[in-house]
Amino acid sequence: MKRILTLGIVLLTANSLLPAQEITFSETKFDWGTVQEQDGTVSHDFRFINTGDKPLTIKNIITGCGCTSSEWSEKAYQPGEKGTIRLVYHPQGRTENSINLVAEIYTNRAAKGVVTLEMAGEIKRQAPSYPAYYNPANGKRSQSQAGIPQDEYEQILDRIREELYAKSTPQQTDQATERLLRSMLPEGKWNDLDYTCFFRTNWEPADHLKRLVTIAASYTDKQSRYYGNEVLYNAIRAALQYWIAQDPTCFNWWYNQISVPQTQASLLALMDAGQQKLPPEISAPILKAMGERSDPRKWTGANKMDIAIHHLIRGCLLKNDSIVRVNADEIFYPVQIVANEGIQEDLSYHQHGPQLYIGGYGTVFVDNIVRMGNILNGTKYAMNPEKLSLFSNFIRNTYFNVFRSRYLDFSVTGRGVSRKGTLDYGDCAVLFKNLQTLDAAHADDYASIARRFLTREASYQRSDRNTMYYCSDYMLHNRQNYDFSVRASSTRTNKTESGNGENIYGTYMSDGATNIRVNGNEYVDIFPVWEWDRIPGTTLPAGEKRNPVDWGTKGTCTFTGGVSDGKYGVMTFRLNDYGVKAQKSWFMFDNEVVCLGSGIGSDVPADIVTTLNQCHLDGDTWINTGKTLRQAAQGEFSFEQAPQWIWHDSIAYLFLQENNVKLRMNRQKGNWAKINFNYPATEISIPVFNLSINHGKSPRNASYAYIVVPGINHPEKMKAYSHRHLKIERNDMEMQAVSNRKSGILQIVFFKPDTFDNGEIKVKALKPCVVQIKRSKGKVTDIQIADPQNQEKLKPGIDVIIL
Repeated sequence: MKRILTLGIVLLTANSLLPAQEITFSETKFDWGTVQEQDGTVSHDFRFINTGDKPLTIKNIITGCGCTSSEWSEKAYQPGEKGTIRLVYHPQGRTENSINLVAEIYTNRAAKGVVTLEMAGEIKRQAPSYPAYYNPANGKRSQSQAGIPQDEYEQILDRIREELYAKSTPQQTDQATERLLRSMLPEGKWNDLDYTCFFRTNWEPADHLKRLVTIAASYTDKQSRYYGNEVLYNAIRAALQYWIAQDPTCFNWWYNQISVPQTQASLLALMDAGQQKLPPEISAPILKAMGERSDPRKWTGANKMDIAIHHLIRGCLLKNDSIVRVNADEIFYPVQIVANEGIQEDLSYHQHGPQLYIGGYGTVFVDNIVRMGNILNGTKYAMNPEKLSLFSNFIRNTYFNVFRSRYLDFSVTGRGVSRKGTLDYGDCAVLFKNLQTLDAAHADDYASIARRFLTREASYQRSDRNTMYYCSDYMLHNRQNYDFSVRASSTRTNKTESGNGENIYGTYMSDGATNIRVNGNEYVDIFPVWEWDRIPGTTLPAGEKRNPVDWGTKGTCTFTGGVSDGKYGVMTFRLNDYGVKAQKSWFMFDNEVVCLGSGIGSDVPADIVTTLNQCHLDGDTWINTGKTLRQAAQGEFSFEQAPQWIWHDSIAYLFLQENNVKLRMNRQKGNWAKINFNYPATEISIPVFNLSINHGKSPRNASYAYIVVPGINHPEKMKAYSHRHLKIERNDMEMQAVSNRKSGILQIVFFKPDTFDNGEIKVKALKPCVVQIKRSKGKVTDIQIADPQNQEKLKPGIDVIIL
């Protein structure tokens, strides 16, 4: 039996995962060349053979979009038997000029995961001809009359409308409305939208409603030249009737329960101020669907808030105090310390289980609180002072500290790391303006942060601080001249997730990933060309590894954590995964971070590689071997004996032991579709600085020691830099320790109960732990102790004794 689908849901059972089955294609990429739109549908047959030793069945093919369909047989292919999958492209009514599509092939074999087939080509289109049925010139502008809100419901709706109007000038909105009306068909739809699209993150039917919001803004904004124009009203009415009749549904729940209802809420809020109201046969079914499709009380964190917002607007439209009050409470409910998803005890943020999400879902949380905090301010539904205080603390002391200038730490953005532009937040001018209104007591703080975003003065009034987010296995080290972070995982936290075809190769992002930033933009949009087995800071087997499970899995390591006094800190991570064992620690001081690795061993045949950095190749690179100092041109360099230091883009890397160092400065190639199926497979090429230590195949008790010195803006300044104040006291299986004579700090990681003695101080640890000791004039002035196994609170003098 054959069938044609545009999308299906993947349902695989444990019994269907038979490792012996394989599918091998004669080709996995095809280019149609130039496709003429008027010629209609084109197709291509991808031929395969069952190269396994058991029957093979194709379970599903996800093409993602209604522009592409697939045909296949559900028969069981015997070993050695050949088969065909046909992929079909439908160019009619589309807008893209290039074909860059990916299809996911799901079978009952699991040896190598999902197989992807890629299709490319160029489309020659006929110039579209539209009847201009909805011509605003055929209507007239109404006279606007000033109105005063009669109650708090109208006051809230007015604020929502003003927010929507402010997104662009009236002139820009009107111009966009004119373009949309020219291309709208009489029945209220647009030919360039695929109403059968099933993309999981770029679902085209949602654009139908977004376009109506633009038209409704022109129709209801008293500053618009189309205010009250009957042609616009008729277009909106027809388009909503078309939507109701079609009732598009996405296979991604987020569109059905969040995106679509929120857009509908904005649209109805606008139309509530129109010269003509929508008739009940249109507004009633939309309000009914908004009320039925989701319940915020069943959700947590950012998702709860997103859902509650459209219910609150619905309540205002219905003038229902109960609906508004319940959902105002739900919107502000996540502003509390929780044990599950939301703000954690350490002021980090979790979503999708115990998973770090300060960016991504954390950003949604911040935007929603700031937005709705201002909209509800001064009403009986406003956020209370206690919640405002907690939110202010979170946003000033956690959220904005993961930014360098306007760029986000890639470690905290979850699967969003695979989205274009995910690290660049722009100037956030509206956010800062609203924050200064909502949290006026800290307006000066927000002005300083805004200057860092707006002018890219990354160090402007930046405080020196170190924070151990023990709930999230994440340490953040902020300095005037740089930011440094470490993201790890444990049996207490989830690794960075994939899902909806996003972050497909982000398997290793929680295995000691480091983020080294001076300017802030060192990693912006580098990810499609990244070598995903060389994530900065990690020690891993060579070879990229596709994320085996969507939505995050628990870490496997039990000894993960660190200690901080608020300014300095040390983070440790004992890796035991992927056939690799390693003890990794990062010792963070004022001007540098000392990075130690010990006990590195492997039972896999691949090379084991520690990556120092993989970032944009920006500017010159200098290498000091101890004998020569030279500027390095692009190319590949291998040092059997490590050089003294390598400098690139205001960051120096000092090597403290004789490791095999490899440096590559080439253009790396890749495409967004590889890491996110919702993007095209167009090849891109980016110059990359790629620095690593190769420990060889199946190493036994290997180690490394290097120092990262960010913020040195010219290689000549390396002459004045000395690391003599730093001493690596121990770097072995039992202990890692570094002393800093300049700051009087000693940091020790005890992997087991042991005694540290360097002749100046003797420290006995009765339990595995991380210790930081400050001394001044030979006297101990401060001791910080933490248990990376997170089993108990350790105490000086009891669990750690200075002898």
